[in-house]
Amino acid sequence: MHIPYHGTADLHVHTTASDGISPVDDLLDYIAIYRPNLDVIAITDHDTLDASLRAYENRQHYPFDIVPGVEVSSRAGHILALWVTTPIRRDMDLADTVAAIHEAGGLAVLAHPFHIEIDISRHNAKRHWQRPDVLINCGLDAVEVHNAGVVTPGSNWIARHFARRIGLAMTGSSDAHTPGAVGSGVTRFAGRTSDDLRIALAAKQTVAEGNTWPIIEYVNYLRHDTQRKAQISTAITN
Repeated sequence: MHIPYHGTADLHVHTTASDGISPVDDLLDYIAIYRPNLDVIAITDHDTLDASLRAYENRQHYPFDIVPGVEVSSRAGHILALWVTTPIRRDMDLADTVAAIHEAGGLAVLAHPFHIEIDISRHNAKRHWQRPDVLINCGLDAVEVHNAGVVTPGSNWIARHFARRIGLAMTGSSDAHTPGAVGSGVTRFAGRTSDDLRIALAAKQTVAEGNTWPIIEYVNYLRHDTQRKAQISTAITN
């Protein structure tokens, strides 16, 4: 059966509520003007729903659907909690994290599982590969198989192969920390709305695709991240 994958979603985007460059309102305005191809987006800051809930509460002002979400720091790596409006506690094991997301009414997506430049992913990548049954048995809903921010050669390819191997739905995302990176990785699905997307994920009928961030966006983010960490270090010292 041919499935028309007309809908386009970016399900992994950051703001200044965590380590992104842009405040959420500025980011949404940018997307509305410069990313007309996007039908659905999710604001998924690290361990905070603040910006995502603000975006969700103002969703009627934008030409795209907004999925409330958060990137949860679990002991098994980063988990995208999508369609949640209540906080998910960090530093839990994988099963408890997924259970909490489901209890909150959301879907759980394993983010950049083989992005070994990130400490938490490096520590868990081998475990994921060797024990995929753990991911399946805990009820994980999908795997992020294209992350446009990943520069480690082969990481996305391995994630895609892994998701096919274990039979989970696939997502593609930008993991944008700058406005210009939004939309560089996407999830394609039948339909146009966030409801359509959720149905497609449940049916495992999504397509992940994209490129990498434009070079200037890596430069902009690295400059911002260096300044942010310096400010944190200064605040701790003082």
